[in-house]
Amino acid sequence: MRSSIPKEERLAIKKKTSKTMMYFAIGSMIMIFLGLSSGYYIAKTGPVWVSITVPPDFFISSGIIILSSITFFIAVRLAKKGNFKLLPLFMILTLILGLLFVKYQRDGWKYMKSRGMYLSDAVKIDGLIKNRNVEYGVDYKIYMNDNELKYEEGVFYDKRDEYNSIPVYPSVDADNVSSSWMYILTGMHLAHLIGGLISLIVVTIKSLLKKYNENDIVGIQVSSIYWHFLDFLWLSLLFLLYYVG
Repeated sequence: MRSSIPKEERLAIKKKTSKTMMYFAIGSMIMIFLGLSSGYYIAKTGPVWVSITVPPDFFISSGIIILSSITFFIAVRLAKKGNFKLLPLFMILTLILGLLFVKYQRDGWKYMKSRGMYLSDAVKIDGLIKNRNVEYGVDYKIYMNDNELKYEEGVFYDKRDEYNSIPVYPSVDADNVSSSWMYILTGMHLAHLIGGLISLIVVTIKSLLKKYNENDIVGIQVSSIYWHFLDFLWLSLLFLLYYVG
């Protein structure tokens, strides 16, 4: 039995419902990441904290995800203008950039592992000091009671101690979960991004098969909202890890 609701009205309902569900999902994700970010900040306020330098690959991936948001924005604009010939090109570009983001995310984790920083094992200050692949002040820093330490000739001093008059002794065999938090935060983002990639693949295939028209581009619009949110979320996490961590 065919619906008695006019096609235009059905499309309007579909658009409104899809966007409402997406905004609800985004709101839920914001709450999850706010909770994780709060936990990270609280963990940092302990007596001793190892601040891990953000891997350079994460900055490259940031540029990539920004570019992907730009290409997706162009794709939506093309769809709104009815230019469905160029639409598949920009969807493919967005998908490629999304996959490149995953590649550099993985490279960032490899960079951390090469320096003895793992997900499951807490960082030990003593292990970092002895690790020849790690340089203090470059790969990591240590804070005691929220004050940065400097490390000179095998001894720690408060960075504010200009003349190195009073050595300080952080517990070098103490566990520190700083690297675990970096894996958790970036890993949770990647898990959500995989969902975005699946959506991208579906939209890209449909654009290649010319399944969209001027009256129905809801799928592209909803997918783009989610992707732009993932971009914003990643940049927010990077800010947290770089400036707060």
